[in-house]
Amino acid sequence: MARGYSPLRDFMSMRDAMDRMFEDRWVSPGSSLTWSSLGSNYLPLDVYETADDIVVRAIVPGVAPDGIDIQFQAGVLTLRAKTDEPAIPEGASWLIQEVTPGEYIRQLTLPRMIDAEKARTTFENGVLTLTLPKTADSKPKQIKVQAAKQIGAGAAG
Repeated sequence: MARGYSPLRDFMSMRDAMDRMFEDRWVSPGSSLTWSSLGSNYLPLDVYETADDIVVRAIVPGVAPDGIDIQFQAGVLTLRAKTDEPAIPEGASWLIQEVTPGEYIRQLTLPRMIDAEKARTTFENGVLTLTLPKTADSKPKQIKVQAAKQIGAGAAG
């Protein structure tokens, strides 16, 4: 069955797309624990937690290691990366330019305290990986359950 023009269906489809765009950009641009600075480009992150570390991976294409700044203060991790406008030959013009040059800033409120002095970084193929060791106080502690002592059990008389 062929679908004809339906103003209501087309309007609802456009409304759904607008709702998704608004939700993705302003209401939940990732986690409530993260934010980007106004006027900066979005820096995509992956963050996971192990028993000992919080690991953050940032995608930073075209950024040299010296173009990355990492700060940690009061529980907030701040990542900054800067890229320059790529050069193209004289007389050439862009057909598509999706990798936006400029400054990328991302801040993340970490869910646990870390030892910033022992943080490790690797940078490979445009991916920055930060391994942030948790402090001893922020690691889970095991609490053993003990059975109650039985009083008078098995007494002979």
